[in-house]
Amino acid sequence: MHRFRLSAVCFLVLATLALAACSSAKPEATVQAFYEAAAKGDVEKATAQVSFADVPANGMVQAKGKVQMIVGEMQSRIDANDGLDKVEVIESSIDDEGETARVQVRVVFDNGKDLTETHHMVRDDGKWKIRLR
Repeated sequence: MHRFRLSAVCFLVLATLALAACSSAKPEATVQAFYEAAAKGDVEKATAQVSFADVPANGMVQAKGKVQMIVGEMQSRIDANDGLDKVEVIESSIDDEGETARVQVRVVFDNGKDLTETHHMVRDDGKWKIRLR
C-alpha cells in the first residue's frame, strides 16, 4: 500500500510540473512555431498558433481561410528566399495582467535577406496564440 501511495504522489507531482510547463510557454515560442510551420507548409500546425477566440461562429470559415492564405503567402516568401534560416526575437513584452503580449521578430532567410514583423499575442485557454487581426 505504501508503494501505491508513493507512486500516486509521484504521478501527481509530475502531472503538476507538466501542466506548469505548458502554461508557462513564452509567446516567442508560439511565433517561432508559426514560422517553422509556415516554412514547411504545415497549415494545420500554423493555424494552431492562432487565436480564434474573438471570431464569431459565423465567421470561423472565413477566418481560417485567411490564416491559410497568410501561411501560403509566408511559405512562398520563404521559398523565394531559399528557405528559413532563423527567427530572432528583437523585443517581447507581456502586459501587467499577463493576458496579452507583443513580439517583434526578425525573420532571416537562407539567402541572407530578412524581414521584421510584430505580432500581437493573447492568452487563449492558457496558451499564447497570435491574435488574428
